[in-house]
Amino acid sequence: EALFLPSTVKSIKYDAFRGCRSMRLLILDMKIFDGAVFHDTGIQRIAENAGVEYEMTPGGSRATDESDHRLKEWLIHHMDASPFHKLCYNSSVTTKQLNDYLTDHGDDSALTIDAIHGMTPLHMLSMNPHAPADAAAVLLNVNMEVAFRMDNQGKTPIDYARDYNVGGLIVMIGSLCNHRHSSV
Repeated sequence: EALFLPSTVKSIKYDAFRGCRSMRLLILDMKIFDGAVFHDTGIQRIAENAGVEYEMTPGGSRATDESDHRLKEWLIHHMDASPFHKLCYNSSVTTKQLNDYLTDHGDDSALTIDAIHGMTPLHMLSMNPHAPADAAAVLLNVNMEVAFRMDNQGKTPIDYARDYNVGGLIVMIGSLCNHRHSSV
């Protein structure tokens, strides 16, 4: 579903992710790609739905350099309309950055849903294995119900935290328990 590669990865070769049909989110430096690494992935399907497709070379053995470049550019910018989501999936996001964003843009920005994945910023943060565990509490403090909101895949931020950010999951469960006990 999501892949966050560390900055130590220097190169990804042609067709590295071929057949990863469930991969919908890829967070890394686009300069490390060599060729059509998104062929036959969930990312390719999302790009095609947005009108960005691979064009194959004569004989159909490789994507053209131009179409590969277009897909990479789309991947870099496809979430530009959702800046808080982009911040939440940044591998170096901090709790302070989240607090500052909410101060500058208002608490309602924590409840926005991106048009591509149907995710809230908490979904993105929960998928980010590099996000500090206490960052989830920042978003839950805005609205506890966001922890139970389902995305286009029928998954909640809790589901993603279980798979990608166990520290964040523990903070979410603690925050939800504390909220429940404070309202009783």
